[in-house]
Order: sequence, then structure tokens, then C-alpha cells
Amino acid sequence: MTDSEKNSGSTGGSVPETQSSSKILGDSLFDVPRMGAEVGYEEASDDDIPPFRTSGVVCLILGMLSFAATVAWQMLILPLAAIGFGVFALRRWSGQRPAGTTVAVIGLLLACGFGAAGVTIPMAKRKTMGDQGVYFAKEYLKLVGRGDYELALELRKEARNRQVSEMNLQKAYAEDPVARESMETVTESGLVESVKQAGPDIPWELAEPPRVFVKYNNERVDTYWVDPTGKVKDKIQVLMQWTPSEKTGKGEWHVNLFQVARELLVAPSVL
Repeated sequence: MTDSEKNSGSTGGSVPETQSSSKILGDSLFDVPRMGAEVGYEEASDDDIPPFRTSGVVCLILGMLSFAATVAWQMLILPLAAIGFGVFALRRWSGQRPAGTTVAVIGLLLACGFGAAGVTIPMAKRKTMGDQGVYFAKEYLKLVGRGDYELALELRKEARNRQVSEMNLQKAYAEDPVARESMETVTESGLVESVKQAGPDIPWELAEPPRVFVKYNNERVDTYWVDPTGKVKDKIQVLMQWTPSEKTGKGEWHVNLFQVARELLVAPSVL
């Protein structure tokens, strides 16, 4: 056998090996290879790739953004939307578990947690504000019952406008013409006089549940009181306002309104 024949035979023997390798690796560059235990690489079909659910990713994003619901109740729309996308992402499937369902579960947990906090935190705050407003309103009624008009007038002011704690209030109001005029107005009030006549030991009772609301960015608690002993005939309205302190950052209460409760007149409807 000549050298050319040997070279020809060697070249001819290499062709089937190349074709076999091409068949194993696949004819397309876009085929997805899969490692086999015995045969090496083989093509993966579309059935081997799990479907992807974008709604699960959207649920996760909205779930993380649901933290805003703890700051403003209007943002409760975010956890509600996240729950909607999460339920849609976790709908029934056949075959392999779709991709995106795990993040949907995480998004649902975040949305439920932040959503619950967004509901309970404002409720707890309203309950705390209401209890404090009721307490200070009742203490103010006792203060007026003791006849301590100077301090009662000071509590009608915001904290930044009050006299310093070391000040002799009786002397200050006696020497200041404007303060003396305010004192005379208070002492001439029929409501103040009737509360003073009843005394500080009246067991004041709430005529109705306190109303907590926000007006002009200020927290307010509206309370209505009655005297169960009957010494004070009128129902009294004490409107408390909570204002954050500019120096300490803590809240300060003051009496925004102290008067006889007025019934709102509603015109009868015409049928």
C-alpha cells in the first residue's frame, strides 16, 4: 500500500466520526444541551423547560413596596394588588412547577404582613389618641371645678405660647391687662361658674364615644361629658388637640374648645 493510499484511507475513516459527533451535538446552535449519564450531551425538548409566570415577579415587587402601607393607609392598594397577582401566579398548573411561583409566595407573605400592619397601626394609634384625649379632658374638667382659672387658661394655649413653669400665674395674670381681661371673660362664663359650683369631685362620664380625627394636620379628640349627679345640667364639649413640640418632638395636648354642647339642627327632608 502506497503512502497516498494510506493517507486516503486515513482521511476516509475520519469522515464517519465527524458525522457522528455532529449528530450527537445537534444540528442547530439553538438546541439546549442536556448532560446524560451515559450518552453525553443530548437535546432538551420544550417540555423539559418549566413555564415562567411573570405575575409572580410582579407580586414580589408589589409585596416589597407594600411597606408604604405602614406609613399611609392610602397605600393599602399595594398589598391588595400584590395579593391579586400572587393568587393569579399560584393558579393550578399541569406538568412541571412553573418558574415564578416561589417568588409569588414570598410576595404574598410580604403583602399580608405589611397590609396587616397598615391596618392595625392606625387603629392602635387612634385608640391611644382617644384614651389620652379623654384622660386630659376629664382632668381639665376637674381643674375648672377646683377654680384654678389661671392654669385653665394656660391649658387653652399651645405649649409654645404658655408661661414658664416657674412663673407665678396668679401674679402674672393680675399684672397683665390682656390676661386679666381674659380671666374676667372666663369667670363670667356661665359654664365655668356651674362647673366650679359642682366642685372637683364630680364623677364625669362620657356622653358618647370620643371622636378622633385630623384637621389642619392636627390630631384632635372631641369628647362630650355629662354630670351623673345632676349638678351640671348641660352636656359639655371638650375638644382636645395634640400638637408636636418643636423642641422635643413630643406631643403636647391643649384644650381647643370648652363649651356647652350644641345640637346640630338638621332641616327635615321634604318627601
